[in-house]
Amino acid sequence: MKAAPSPFRAQPSHKEEFEFVEPQDLCQSFQAQRHVALNQTTRRQDDKGRYVMTKVDVAIVGAGIMGLAHAIHAARAGLSVAVFDRSAEANGASVRNFGMLAVVAQAPGAQLASARRALGLWQEIALQAGISMHRAGCLFLARASQEMQVLEECAALNKDNGHALELLTKSKLPDYADNLNHDALLGGLWSPDAWKVDQRQASSRIADWLRREHGVTFHFNVSVHGVTSGTVETSAGTFRAGHTIMCGGDEFGTLLPDAFRASGVTRCQLQMLRTPVQPEGWRLKPFILGGLSMTRYSLFASCPSLAALKAYQEAYYAEHLKHGIHVIACQEADGSITIGDSHAYGDAADAAPSNEIDRLIMSDLAGMITLPDATIADRWIGRYAHLLGTDALTLAPEQGVCAVTMTNGQGMTHAFAVAEGVIRDLAG
Repeated sequence: MKAAPSPFRAQPSHKEEFEFVEPQDLCQSFQAQRHVALNQTTRRQDDKGRYVMTKVDVAIVGAGIMGLAHAIHAARAGLSVAVFDRSAEANGASVRNFGMLAVVAQAPGAQLASARRALGLWQEIALQAGISMHRAGCLFLARASQEMQVLEECAALNKDNGHALELLTKSKLPDYADNLNHDALLGGLWSPDAWKVDQRQASSRIADWLRREHGVTFHFNVSVHGVTSGTVETSAGTFRAGHTIMCGGDEFGTLLPDAFRASGVTRCQLQMLRTPVQPEGWRLKPFILGGLSMTRYSLFASCPSLAALKAYQEAYYAEHLKHGIHVIACQEADGSITIGDSHAYGDAADAAPSNEIDRLIMSDLAGMITLPDATIADRWIGRYAHLLGTDALTLAPEQGVCAVTMTNGQGMTHAFAVAEGVIRDLAG
């Protein structure tokens, strides 16, 4: 049976857009499983009351944004889908973030095209699934001449390549955000291309929508113990699938450990904070970022003065760099402010939360903006997969099994586009 055509616009293969690691062609792997009947999902109980599912086209392990993105594209391609998650709902990197669709942060070319594609899908899905989403914009603030020089170069270099950037003088800054530390600022760079999604409810609402509108089956509170070609072994029994896609983020120690170890992928740990609801309806309109973000985002990678800015930071921000800190602040729908974050890689990604990291983050933010209430109501640790020089990692260690994870910390920005390419390959 031929899969139903996707309503999404035709796009180039995502393998051309991202640097993937693919031991095996996924399309060929899926083609070998075509004997599984499309659009037919049945299940039965064995003598112990556990479920055994047959004839499901795609099983997805992980109900975070990446897993849900694959479920969306698979269902719209006419494939039957089952999603498994060991928790009652997604509670990993997909909810422990800023909810930032950072189109502005992308290098021109493949990265920017992927982010814009994913944004279009977010806009469509948010409307249908009832997810809070708005165009917040992004304001990079400069407090040192080295930072201002990079902003000026970035605005000039990206004038005609798909970015909408506006260089701001000091006098213009109050037009874009309130409570700025005006005396300390030299100017800024504004972009409208940053969108805010309510990350705390997006995953659960997408899951409800997929279940309701697309017939996707969800198995929450179900642990997956093993995956082989055509079979998913879980705490609820044995499930059968034409293809299984692992979307567990940084949870790669239990399933497919050898394939992940060979790829060189590791973990990154983040430390983040949230204030109480700000008083009297005060609103922080855009995402606020500073100089430490300029040396991390690929948008600025081609700026000639970036090396000078890095040298300046090594001299004056050594403690921030030690903890991988670059500061972002944004406001949630309830009025609270989410602030972060630090980055610890590899073995350091198991460190305990640090009061010193909190202090460094909040002191850098205070140099840019004064919040009406800067007390900390909540703090947490987040983790994601990391592989230097690679945006998305795709592994296919055996026929009918693959794993997909973002490895640059921008799953919210790119997952929908990455999954579209993977499912296109699977469905032919």
